Amino acid sequence: MKLLLLTEKASAAKNFAKALGGLSGSFNHDSYQIVHAHGHLLQFKEPHEMVTQDKATKYSDWHDLSNYPWDLLDFTWEKEVIPGMQKTLTNIKHAAQKCDAIVIATDDDPSGEGDLLGWEIVNAINWHKQVFRIRFADETKANIKKALQQKVDVTNQYQQGEFLEATGRERFDFASMQLSRIALIIARQAGFQPKTLRLGRLKSTIVNQVYQQETARQNYVKKSYYEVRFRDANQNTFTQVKNAKFMTPDQAKLELLNFYNSAIIVDDKIAKHQAPPDLLDLSHLAILVGKKGYASKEVLATYQKMYEAGILSYPRTEDTKITQEQFAELLPLVKQIAQVTHIDPKLLTHTTLRRKFLAKNATHGANRPGLNVPRSLTEIEQKFGNCGRAIYEAVAKSFLAILAEDYLYDQERAHLADYPKFTCTINLPRKLNYKLIFDENTLNDTHAKQVLPFGPIAQPFVYEGHNPKPKAPTHRFIIDFLKKDKIGTGATQEQTLANISTGKGALIKNTKEKYSLTFPGLVQSILCDQTYIASPQVTEQLQNTMRMVKLGKFDYRNVPFLINQIVKHDLLIEQKNAGNLKKNPQLAKLQPANKHAFMPKTKVTGTWRGKTVAINQTWGKHTFNERELRQLFAGKSITFVLNKRTITGKLAKQTYRGHQFVGFKADFN
Repeated sequence: MKLLLLTEKASAAKNFAKALGGLSGSFNHDSYQIVHAHGHLLQFKEPHEMVTQDKATKYSDWHDLSNYPWDLLDFTWEKEVIPGMQKTLTNIKHAAQKCDAIVIATDDDPSGEGDLLGWEIVNAINWHKQVFRIRFADETKANIKKALQQKVDVTNQYQQGEFLEATGRERFDFASMQLSRIALIIARQAGFQPKTLRLGRLKSTIVNQVYQQETARQNYVKKSYYEVRFRDANQNTFTQVKNAKFMTPDQAKLELLNFYNSAIIVDDKIAKHQAPPDLLDLSHLAILVGKKGYASKEVLATYQKMYEAGILSYPRTEDTKITQEQFAELLPLVKQIAQVTHIDPKLLTHTTLRRKFLAKNATHGANRPGLNVPRSLTEIEQKFGNCGRAIYEAVAKSFLAILAEDYLYDQERAHLADYPKFTCTINLPRKLNYKLIFDENTLNDTHAKQVLPFGPIAQPFVYEGHNPKPKAPTHRFIIDFLKKDKIGTGATQEQTLANISTGKGALIKNTKEKYSLTFPGLVQSILCDQTYIASPQVTEQLQNTMRMVKLGKFDYRNVPFLINQIVKHDLLIEQKNAGNLKKNPQLAKLQPANKHAFMPKTKVTGTWRGKTVAINQTWGKHTFNERELRQLFAGKSITFVLNKRTITGKLAKQTYRGHQFVGFKADFN
C-alpha cells in the first residue's frame, strides 16, 4: 500500500523525513510520501455565501439588529481555501492521486483541532479512499515510527469523536460572531466608536473577570479594625481564635494595658516533608516566564519553535504526569540537562518516578525537556532569544525537581505561658532539596517571608487589620480563575490571552504582570455584564457539551444551535446595559478621537424585483424621501442634488469587501 503522510507544517514533514529516511520511501512493508500543510488551509465562507440567494441580503447586512439571531438551518457550512493556500492544497491533491490511503499525521491536540485540520484537507481534495489517523507524543524518531505501526483506520470520519467535537466547536465559534456584531452595533448606537469588539466563549469570560476585579478594586473601601497580638524578636506572631476586635486604635490601646510580656512555650516539633510540585503546564510556564517581561504570544511562539527543534516536548498537552517510558527516555540525559541549567547533579538522587507523577497512559506527557539537549543556555539564547532561555530554564528545572528529594521541614507549635490561648505555628526548613532547583512559590504574586525560630519572649502590640482588598487581575489570578472553573486547556488559555492582549484591537493589556482593560475592552465589559457569553458557568456548560460530542453522547450538528439562546438573551441585556456606557467616567477618557466615527445607517425595507430587501435610507448626506423610495423599489431611477451636483441612479446589487448587498448606485457615466 502506498501512503500519503499528511503533516501539519513544514517542520513536521522535515522531522518525519528524518525519522523515516526521506520524504518518500518504504516503512513497515508500505511505501510512503510525505506532504505538509501550513496549519489550516480552509476557512468558512462568509455568512451570506453559505445561504441561498434569496437570503443573501439578510446575511450580508450585519448592521440591522432585527436580523439576529441567525437561523443556522439556512447555512450550508461550506468552506473555501484561505488566500495564499491554494498552491499547497493543489500539491497535496496531486500527490494523493498516486496513493492508496492518506494518513492524517497532524498534531494530536486535546481539542481535536489537528483532526479537523486534516479532515478538511481530505474533504477538500474529494478523497474517497482509505484514511488512517496516527497520534504521536512528539516528533522524535522512535515515536513517529511507533505511531505509524499503530495507525488506526478512520475512513468514516463521522465515527471519529475528535473530529466531530472540533467540527461542532468550530461551527459554534463561527456562529458566535453574531455576538461581536450585535455588541458593536449597540455600542455605536450609544455614541461610542470601538473599531471592533470580540466576544466569544473564553474571550468574554476573561475580559469580564478583569472588569469585575478592576471594578471591585475601584469600589473598595478600606475598613480597619484593631486587636491585641503578641510578637517575638523574630517577627513570629501569636493570636487567639476569638480575639477581641475594636473599631478604633484607642479602644485597642486600652485593651493592651491588660497584657504584658510573656515567655514562649514550644508545644511540639514535628518533622515533615513535601514532595516536588506538579510539572509545569503551559499556562503556569507562561506565568513564570511572564514575570521576566515576556507576553503570552511570544512564549507560545517561542515554545513551538523549540518543540520543532526537539528541545522541548509537545506544548499543547493537557497531561500533568508522564509515563514510565517517557521518564526512562530522559533519565540518561539528566546530567546533561543539569549541566546546561547549572544545577548541582548531587541533588538528583531520586531516580525512580514517584507515583505522584506517574501516568499509566499519557498521549504526550506533561511539558518537559526534549531529547535534543542543547550545549548551553547561551546556545538557546542565540537560537531562540532570551525568551527561549527563560522557557528552557523553567521547564528543565521543573522536571529536574522531581529527581530531587523531598523538602524537609520542622513544624513547631507554641503558646504563651501567661496567655495560653495565644498560639502560633511555624514551618522551619531543614533541607531544601528540590526547592534548591525549583521553588513553586516563584509562581505566586507575593513572596513568602523568611521564617526564623521562636524567640524566648513575646511582646503585646496593637495590630491594625482591615478587610482584604480584592486581588489585582494578574496573569496568575486569571489562570487560577479559569482552572478553578475548568475553562479551557492550558494552551487555549494562553492562546486566548495572547489574542486579546495584542494588536490594535486588544481588549486587555498587561503592565507589570497586571491586566487592565483597553477602551474596547471596557466597552465590551460594560455591555456584557450579566450576559451568558461572559458567564464562566455557561462557558463551562458549553465545554462539557462539546466533550459529550467526543463521547458520542451529543450530536455535533446541534452544537451551533446552542448559540441561539445566548444571542436572544444577550441582545436584550446589552441593550439595557448600553445606558451604563455614558455613566462610566473612565470610558470618555479612554475613547480615542475618531474624525470618521461610524454610525449605523437607518434601514428601509421594501420589495425590489419580487424580493424583500433592506436598503440604507441615506446615500452620502442625502436622505431618500418617501417618493424616492417608492421609485427605487419600483426599479426606477431617481435624481437629486447633493453638494451642488446632480446625482442620478437606482438600486442595484453590489459587493463591498466580499459582502453582497442591494443599495443605491449612482450613474457617473
